[in-house]
Amino acid sequence: MVGIRMIVIMAIVGGLIAYIADNMGSKIGKKRMSVFGLRPRHTSILLTVLSGMMISVLTIGVMAISSESARTALFGMEKIKAEVKMLEKEKSIAQDALAKAKVEVEEKNSIISSLDEKIRESTRANNEMESKLAEVNTKYTDAQKAVADLSASKETLTSEVAALEESTALLRQGIISMREGQVFYRAGEVVYAAVMRGGLDHEQNVAQVNWLLDSANEAVLNRLGVEEKEERLQAIWLSKRIVDNAVAVLDNSKGNMFFRVRTIANIIVGELVACDIEMTDNQFIYPDNTLILSEKVDLKKLEGGQDAVLMSFLNKVNHKAVEAGVLPDPITGKVGNMDATTMIEASNDMRKLGGKVILKAYARGDITTAGPVRIRLEVVDDNE
Repeated sequence: MVGIRMIVIMAIVGGLIAYIADNMGSKIGKKRMSVFGLRPRHTSILLTVLSGMMISVLTIGVMAISSESARTALFGMEKIKAEVKMLEKEKSIAQDALAKAKVEVEEKNSIISSLDEKIRESTRANNEMESKLAEVNTKYTDAQKAVADLSASKETLTSEVAALEESTALLRQGIISMREGQVFYRAGEVVYAAVMRGGLDHEQNVAQVNWLLDSANEAVLNRLGVEEKEERLQAIWLSKRIVDNAVAVLDNSKGNMFFRVRTIANIIVGELVACDIEMTDNQFIYPDNTLILSEKVDLKKLEGGQDAVLMSFLNKVNHKAVEAGVLPDPITGKVGNMDATTMIEASNDMRKLGGKVILKAYARGDITTAGPVRIRLEVVDDNE
């Protein structure tokens, strides 16, 4: 807007001066006036030149008055040039300094990058050292724990050895009715037997096995005639492997099992009873009232009387039950005992009937692998 205003002002001023100069030139020409002794024609030319000069001067004056930039351009150009030159020099110095600074920055950046890489390497090394230190600390802690466990195990074993020595001494002292060196248990003899429940959790199975071993230990003490004291006397011994295996078998069992604690060698009076555990599924063999064996007998043709015939028949029943899956006693081979009353009644029935009879043995109650085999005897007349 300032530039447009200046142009308008200069146009108006120039036009006005030109108009005045033209009128003056016309008047001077008409009047044939002379200035400085010049001819009128030359006077008119001089006046025109002076008018142009005045236009220029006035134009410059107006511009100088109305615009600071114009004043600066007209009267301060040399100063501006000097300042520009100085600024250019300062610019050149600044550019040189900037270039030098850039070089220094690049050098510093290179140093910083190198330091950063060293810091990263140091950090990695520090992390590795911390990891190794943590691993060493873990191993040290584990070693301390292992030492503590070993110390505790040592103390426990020492205590167990002392308890076993005390138990052995008490067992030797408590055997009054048995001669020294007498066989106390024969190899394979059943110390204790029980049916163990299947499908239980690990803790319950551990409790079952511990109960079985406690019961076996108590059976040995009772056989020795040693009274149980507040501190439990240890009369049997089983390896940890055998006990752990028994628990593992129960853990994997879905049904009931029959466990028998049996001696692994002949045991002399005064020795700890070393045992193993025999394990088998307790299967259902004979439901109640099942006919186990039936046999025809002609009493007239047999020798030995009714008792001999009856004993032979019972032996066959025993053999049949063993074949069916009932576990016999490893020493006697028997799967059960016949009470005297049943034997007498069967013998009397045979004597009354005489001649040909049929002997029948029925299961008295459900019979499983664990036994025992309890039977009901029937003597049926076959004299037809």
